[in-house]
Order: sequence, then C-alpha cells, then structure tokens
Amino acid sequence: MSSLMKKKHRDDPDVEVDMVPIMNMFLVLVPFLLMSASFFHIKAINTSVPVQAAASKKMQADPGLKTTVIIELSQRVVDLSLQADGLKPRETSKWQRQFQKQTDGTFPFTAMADQLGRVKSAYPASDTLIIVPHGDVLYDTIIKIMDMARYEEAEKKLFPNVVISGKIG
Repeated sequence: MSSLMKKKHRDDPDVEVDMVPIMNMFLVLVPFLLMSASFFHIKAINTSVPVQAAASKKMQADPGLKTTVIIELSQRVVDLSLQADGLKPRETSKWQRQFQKQTDGTFPFTAMADQLGRVKSAYPASDTLIIVPHGDVLYDTIIKIMDMARYEEAEKKLFPNVVISGKIG
C-alpha cells in the first residue's frame, strides 16, 4: 500500500489554475449587466372603494349634511350630479351640470372646479366625489379630474375622498 501512495504522489504534480481569463470575463460582464438592468419607478394614487350605506331615518337638510358628488366621464361629455339621502330630487337636480369637450380637445376644468367649489360651500361637510369613467376615457383625463376635485386652491381642500367606480345603477 505504501507503494501505491508513493506512485500517486509522483503522478499528481501541483497544477496552478490560471484565473485571469475568468476575471477578465467578469470584468466585462458586470458593467454590461448593470447597464442593461432596468429600474422601475412605481407611483400610487390614493383612492378608496365606494360603499353604499343604509339611509338614516332622521335626515334633515342642514349645513352638516354630507352629499356625494358623482362625475360620469365619457370621451366627449362630463356629467356632474349630486346625491344625498336628505335632499329632495328637486334640490339635487339644480346642482346637475354637463360639460362638453372644448374645441381644443380638453374639458373645461376651471368651470368644473367652480361648480365643485359652489357645492362645497353649500354643503361644507361633504368630502366624497365618485368618478365613473366609461371605457373609452383616457387615463390622463381621469387623473386631471381627480387632481382638480381634491383641491380648489393649493391650501383649500374640496373633496379629499375621490373614488373611482364602475357604472352606478
């Protein structure tokens, strides 16, 4: 057995592995992988889900009355309406407005903001706005209406709870 050990030691010379080609490959590969990596910037828009609550038996029209503004958004028309359990249909119908798309292809956002400001000043406890977009509406238009509905001016909040919903009714 000792002769086998001696023979094995004579046949296995010390081999030195050349690591330079592998190091060169990683030297080229690492910057290439870093340059080809893509980084995502994800942004979130705060919205909530619409909830249908049961009507209270003792609702009366007062300054603390909470109303919900509904904006139905199609490709050419924006319908603005008001909904509240304590208001009669005649009272809510006077707040209904329809805004047509202008000739330059945009909606009259300032007129919409003025109407929302009037609703907010009439019912200051109101804080919810529901946007009901149709399928052909551009995402950018929805975001502009959401931004317009949240703030009248930089510091004055209009409807902080903006909800995106499907077709109601």
